[in-house]
Amino acid sequence: MLKKASFLIIFAAIWLTSCTKDPVNDLTDLDSQVFITNFDKSVNFKQFKTFSIADSVIVVQDDRSGTALTDLDRQMLSSVIAKMQSQGYTCVAASNKPDVGITIARITNTYLNVASTPYSSYYGGFYGGYGYGYPSYYSYYETSESYWSVSMLDLKNANATTKTLNVIWNAQIRGSGLANTDYFSEMINSVFDQSAYLKIN
Repeated sequence: MLKKASFLIIFAAIWLTSCTKDPVNDLTDLDSQVFITNFDKSVNFKQFKTFSIADSVIVVQDDRSGTALTDLDRQMLSSVIAKMQSQGYTCVAASNKPDVGITIARITNTYLNVASTPYSSYYGGFYGGYGYGYPSYYSYYETSESYWSVSMLDLKNANATTKTLNVIWNAQIRGSGLANTDYFSEMINSVFDQSAYLKIN
């Protein structure tokens, strides 16, 4: 009887395990996304009322940078503008002295990685008492990561002496599906929901 009960428990455990989802491979693109936000804790965002946004997206690829305005970029710009307005900010032209400025960047970095495979010990006892082994060697492979970065600059309190602007908020969106425009609204909602202090209305 005990053996039969043990068999049933083991069978049930195997059946339940086979029906569960793989926690990594079954992630959707949205599930895989990570949102990182940082802000200047000394800033009272209620002092800001207006914003302007760059008319193109900064494109950074390794040590090169430029700007672009593809359909993808336009969609991201529109998503950020709509979300800023829903937070209570008014979008104005840069010539109208906005309180804050918004910049969006598409960043891609490629890294060269080195993997060491040490076979330092030799194995003996084979082929008439001779040992054998493999020398250590290195292999190289590339990895690449892409992500969106959204930054808020304090234009209202610009340092006229040093001609510098403080970044008072930054969000990074990492993961899969970052070029799928169907996800843009949800992605931007996520970083703003994570930054409740930005809401001024």
